[in-house]
Amino acid sequence: MDAITLDQFTVFLTIVEEGSFAAAARKLGRAQSAVTYAIQKLEDQTGVALFDRANYRPTLTEEGRALLPRVRRIMDDLAEFRVQAQAVSKGVEAELTLLVETFLRLSMFADPLGRFHAEFPMVQLRIIAVQPQAASQHLADYRADLGLFLQSPHPEPELESRSVTKLDLVAVATPDHPLAQLPPRFPKAAMRDHLQIVVSNPKALSNTQTFAVIGVNQWHVSEMRLRHDLIKQGIGWGSMPRPMVEADLERGTLVELHPAEWGSSNVMPSFRVVAAKLKSGALGPAGTFLFDTLSSTSDG
Repeated sequence: MDAITLDQFTVFLTIVEEGSFAAAARKLGRAQSAVTYAIQKLEDQTGVALFDRANYRPTLTEEGRALLPRVRRIMDDLAEFRVQAQAVSKGVEAELTLLVETFLRLSMFADPLGRFHAEFPMVQLRIIAVQPQAASQHLADYRADLGLFLQSPHPEPELESRSVTKLDLVAVATPDHPLAQLPPRFPKAAMRDHLQIVVSNPKALSNTQTFAVIGVNQWHVSEMRLRHDLIKQGIGWGSMPRPMVEADLERGTLVELHPAEWGSSNVMPSFRVVAAKLKSGALGPAGTFLFDTLSSTSDG
């Protein structure tokens, strides 16, 4: 038996789209007899009638309607294969791995990620959440191509980092928490007597721990998400990246705490978010575009 060809599928779909054998022949620039022969051959090879020719215009048979989605899928896959093959021939990466610290939310980077997908729709992006103390090591070990980190107080010489945005911390608790009942600019000492939920070993915050860790009684969790959950349950209070709790603050399920001071400052600390890559690691066109696009969003 002769193999079914992609050309036969093209003819089949063109007849469906144009509504007749004659119109399909004009669209394809072929004789109508050639179009008819291609369909007859396809019907012989599949063992089913694809079109009912009893009327003036051919209509799909029940079998033809059943096979139509599969044929479209095959032709769509072929088109995607051609696009990806062209991209690979130009050196475009098939896949990239992006690390994102657990302190950050992907919604902060929706615009550059959307632009990346629009520019390189066939590049697979693997996004991995990592603890701050492990993020740069993943890059150093070539386990990732790019990273989104909180800027380290001691920049690592093997990394090229570019500023992306600023991240503000905000102290929060549930509305019925005792600290939430206090008026603004209450003494910082009042916070010492209430359970504080702390994320352990956040390397990027190592120089500012005196700002954020105040409570005498502390629970330590390994992820920001876990701290968020405990605070929302009213177990304790804690500092959170503002983007992670904006929706809670708008809904009133959490409230912002306003102590008079934080350590030697009267405001909660802010941190720079950077996009980073290994200086020794060469990025292809897609990785370079993503790196540039992430850093072009910097708010200065």
